[in-house]
Amino acid sequence: MPRKAVIAAAIFICLTLAVTGRAVWGTSRLQQTGEFGIAPGRSADSVWQQLAAEGYTPTVWPWRYTGWRTGAAARLQSGTYKLTAGERVRDVIARFTGGDVTDTALSVTFPEGFTAEQIAARTAAAGIGTPESYVAAATVGQWQDEFPFLASVPAGQSLEGFLFPDTYRLAQDDMPADVIRRQLGVFQRRAVDSGLAAEAAARGRSLAEWVTMASIVEREVISESDMAVVAGILWQRLDDGVGLAADATVRYAVGKWDGPLTVQDLAADSPYNTRRYRGLPPGPISNPGLRALTAAARPQPSDFYYYLSALDGQTIFSATLEEHNANKVKYLQ
Repeated sequence: MPRKAVIAAAIFICLTLAVTGRAVWGTSRLQQTGEFGIAPGRSADSVWQQLAAEGYTPTVWPWRYTGWRTGAAARLQSGTYKLTAGERVRDVIARFTGGDVTDTALSVTFPEGFTAEQIAARTAAAGIGTPESYVAAATVGQWQDEFPFLASVPAGQSLEGFLFPDTYRLAQDDMPADVIRRQLGVFQRRAVDSGLAAEAAARGRSLAEWVTMASIVEREVISESDMAVVAGILWQRLDDGVGLAADATVRYAVGKWDGPLTVQDLAADSPYNTRRYRGLPPGPISNPGLRALTAAARPQPSDFYYYLSALDGQTIFSATLEEHNANKVKYLQ
C-alpha cells in the first residue's frame, strides 16, 4: 500500500476513534427516569449491565468507557440514586462515585398512648408488613434473649407497654420485627438504662407493674404536671386495696377510645376493667411515653384520693368522695 494511503488510513482511524470516544465520553444520556439501586460489593460491569437491563441505557459501552477513562469503576458507592432521563453518563457516574444517594427512609410517628394494634396499623400503612404480622411478632417471649430487661415479664404476654412511642426512621425493606427491635431498643435506653426502672423498683414496683401504671396514666390525663399527681393517687389506691376505677382501662377492655362510656361498658366483664376488678389489669393498656413512665416512677404525694377529667381536658382533683361527686355534677354535666 502506498505510504500516503497508509497515512490517510491511519488518520481516518484516529479521527474515527476520537469522534467515537468523544461521543461515548460526553454525549450518551439516560433514556428514562427512576430510582436505581447499587448494592454493596457490586462490580462496575454488573452495574452497567443492570442499567441496560432496566432500560436506562441501550448499551453498556459508554459506561464501560467512561468508567475506565475516569477511573470511577473502582469507586462506585452503594445506595439508591434518583436518575433523570437526559442525564449524561459522565454526570451519573460522578454521582455514583460521590455517593449522591436518594433518602428513601420512611419517617413514621407512633404517638404516646398508642396501643400495639394502632402501631401495627400505622406500620402497615407505611408499607411495612401487615397488622397481623406486626402483632404476631410483638410477643415478649420472642425478644427476651435479645432484651434481657424483659426477663421478668411473662413470655406469652404482648409487648404492649414496651413499644416506645417516638418518630422512627424506617427503611422501605424493613419488616415488622425491625420496627419492634428499634422500639424495644429505645425503651431500653430511655426507660431502663436511664435508671427510671430502677427508681420504680426501689419503690417496690416490678417492671410490669410500673409500665402498666404508666400506660394507665398516659391514657387518663394530658398534662405532664397532673400525671405525677394522678400516679400518686393510683398507687395509693392500689396499696390500699381500693379499685383504681380508671376509665381508660374500661375503654381498653371494650375497645372504645372515643365517645362516652355506657353503663354496659362500665360493667364489662374483663380483667382489664378496673371499675369492676381491684388491682392492676393483667398488663399495660397502651404504650406510654417518657412523661408517663417518669410520673409512674416518681409519683407525687398529695391529699387527693379522686380525680376526673373535665370536658375541656382539665384534671379536677378531690380529697373526699363527696367532693368528687360534686365535681362530677359541676364539670361533667
